[in-house]
Amino acid sequence: MEEQIKKTEEDVQVHEHCEEYLAGWKRAQADYANLKKEMENERRDFAKYANERLLVRLLPAIDQYETALQFIPNIDDVSPEVKKKIDIWFIGIRAVKNMWESAFAEIGLEKISTSEAFDPAVHEAVSVEEMEGKNSGDIIRVTQSGWKLSGKVLRPALVILQK
Repeated sequence: MEEQIKKTEEDVQVHEHCEEYLAGWKRAQADYANLKKEMENERRDFAKYANERLLVRLLPAIDQYETALQFIPNIDDVSPEVKKKIDIWFIGIRAVKNMWESAFAEIGLEKISTSEAFDPAVHEAVSVEEMEGKNSGDIIRVTQSGWKLSGKVLRPALVILQK
């Protein structure tokens, strides 16, 4: 009988150790699952913003390209032959712009809207002027486009506001 009681005490101790090890193993499994989730989130964030520095350096070139497109000359006075060549060239230039815009959309780069009310989170006021028909604080003009990458502001839009 003493042996049975001894075995029972040993069984209890062994069982307690087993429960302790099992609980530790379950905690380790949960910690590992959490670590995997955290690493996946970090990897996703890294991939999302990996191109940020490159894009910030490219923004001035994008600005110049858009400025050039605003000043397409009038070609009404040129010969039909030259006009046809220039029209084809303009089609190519616009196609390049569409390709850039498609690539921007694919990587999550978007121009900050300036058609809405002034928002200090995405707009930076560089000046105030007066313009008829506008309310105080309305955006009158954009001096430099702003850009966001996956919702993060890379560069705020520089705007002129109504006085």
